[in-house]
Amino acid sequence: MSSATVTTHTDDWVRHLLFDRGFLASMKGESIKVYLTMLTACGGEPDRSVTISLRSIQDATNLSCPTVIDSLNRLEELGLVVPTMRKSGRVKTYYIPGVPPEN
Repeated sequence: MSSATVTTHTDDWVRHLLFDRGFLASMKGESIKVYLTMLTACGGEPDRSVTISLRSIQDATNLSCPTVIDSLNRLEELGLVVPTMRKSGRVKTYYIPGVPPEN
């Protein structure tokens, strides 16, 4: 008896972005942790915004504040997260775009 594997749209999107498009090779381990935390915070769906504090990312990843900031900057450079709004303190809203167009 064979078992069927259910693949969701989210799985396809993340797999295509990270593996097929090669973004995974462009990220350090810390950036991967931060990106996966951001994906989790937005429910794993592209084209959504998420408001999250640095402390929340630090707690989820066990990374230091400077490392989280460096990772977010790297993800911004890659176009994987887009800062859209800053609230008082260190809470920011980020937009998680869909798959960026190929160059």
